[in-house]
Amino acid sequence: MTPEQPDQPGPDPNRTIRHRWPQPEPPHQDHGQSPYTQRLPYTPDMLPDVPQYEAKPPKSGWWWVIVVGGIAILVVVVAVVALLWARSTVEPPVKPGSQPTAEPAAQTPARVTDTKAQVSYLIPAGWTKADRPSSTSGIAAGGAIVVAFPQRQGGIGGAATSEQLQATADAVALDTARRFLPDLGSRDGLRTRALEVGGQPAATASFRVVFKSATKDPAYVRIVAVHTADGGLSYVYGSTVPDGDAARRALDGVLDSVTPA
Repeated sequence: MTPEQPDQPGPDPNRTIRHRWPQPEPPHQDHGQSPYTQRLPYTPDMLPDVPQYEAKPPKSGWWWVIVVGGIAILVVVVAVVALLWARSTVEPPVKPGSQPTAEPAAQTPARVTDTKAQVSYLIPAGWTKADRPSSTSGIAAGGAIVVAFPQRQGGIGGAATSEQLQATADAVALDTARRFLPDLGSRDGLRTRALEVGGQPAATASFRVVFKSATKDPAYVRIVAVHTADGGLSYVYGSTVPDGDAARRALDGVLDSVTPA
C-alpha cells in the first residue's frame, strides 16, 4: 500500500490544459498501480476569442425598380401638365360666319365749337359750359374760366405783323382780365410769343395778376389771338384763381388745344 497522498489542487480554470495522455511505465514502478500521467505545462491560446456578429440580410433587389418607376411617373406628369398649358394658350377657333368682338373705340374728348368766333377748344374732364357777357362761348371749373369772342369793331386787321399781333394779344388780355377780375391791382411775369393755329398766324400772351386786396391770392391770365379765315381776329381768353402749377397746366391745356372751327 502506498501512503495516501494529499489532494492535489484542481486545474486552474484560467489555464488551458492542452492534452493529457498516458505515458509508458517507468521501469521502477510496480505493476498494479494506476498508469502514469504527466501534466503538460500551461500554454496560452494562440488565437484570442473573436466576437461573432450576425450577418446582415442581403438588400432587396427591388429598390431600383421603385426608383425607375418614380422617375417614369414624374416624366409623365410633367408632359401632361405641359400639354394642358399649351392647349390653354391656343386661341379658340372662330366659328364660320362669326366675327371677333372689336374693342370699343376710345371716346373723342368733348370740344366747344364756336362758329361765331370761328374757333374750337377742348373741354377737360370736370369742366362745364359757362356763358359770359360779351363772349360767344365759354367753360368753367372752380376758380378757372375760359371764354371766346371775335375781334370788336376798330381792331387791327389781318395784315398785322407778328409783333403787332403779340402786342394786341397782350392789350386784349389785360382789358378782359379787368372785366373778369375787378379787384386787379398789378401784373408781372408778362410773356408773349408768336404761334400758328391751323395754318393761320396767331399769338399768345400770359402774365400773373396781383389783387389790390392783400387777402386774395394771385391769379394767372393767358390769351390766344388767332386770325380767322375771313380775315378777322378771334380770341380765347382764360384765367384761374388762385395761381399754381396745377392750375396753370389745366388752363394751358385748354388754350393749347385751340384750332379753327
